[in-house]
Amino acid sequence: MNGGIYILKASGRLIPFSKKIEEIIKKVKSEVVQLLPLPDLDVIVEDNPLGAIEHLGIGGYAQNTYLINLYLDPKFPNINNSIAKNLPRILAHELHHAIRWQNPGYGKTLLEALVSEGLADHFEMEYLDGEPEKWDLALTEKQLQKFSELAKKEFTKEYDHNEWFFGMGDRNIPKWTGYTLGFNIVKKYLEKYPEKKPSQLYSIQAQEVVK
Repeated sequence: MNGGIYILKASGRLIPFSKKIEEIIKKVKSEVVQLLPLPDLDVIVEDNPLGAIEHLGIGGYAQNTYLINLYLDPKFPNINNSIAKNLPRILAHELHHAIRWQNPGYGKTLLEALVSEGLADHFEMEYLDGEPEKWDLALTEKQLQKFSELAKKEFTKEYDHNEWFFGMGDRNIPKWTGYTLGFNIVKKYLEKYPEKKPSQLYSIQAQEVVK
């Protein structure tokens, strides 16, 4: 798999970490391509604290099948440790999004987005044999039931991503609700079909997951 790694260095703040970042990206891409049929894609790494997840100092965004952006906060406490621990997780998540962008796409409806996020987090766990992310477990059981019922009523509708995934809006939907719902939807599917793995489900239609 080809494609470039572009670490933006104009601010100067990523230079001390650039070698380590590049090594991790190369390693993760070379390993993930054994699990997913990834196309050639570019990875851009930015000094962008606003794009970083607040408790990790790192964030990511798969713009399409061929381009992933990674965002770092160089002033995050213990950023070296976070790069080593969390950069592989974030990148694996975004690589799953990238291949899903190819077919069937990230999704325009609420259900499609929930499934895309749930699959990406379960793939991350498969690849690294890891634990769920904090955002996968963001709701109490009572909240999970309440917002699962609300989401089902809106599965086929276009949705407000910031409302469902980041807690913005007037309906008091808690932060990370979409991630937790998506994680649980995919979890139930994998429990129903234990022979299947997230790495095999990158092109599954969202409706198939909730049948």
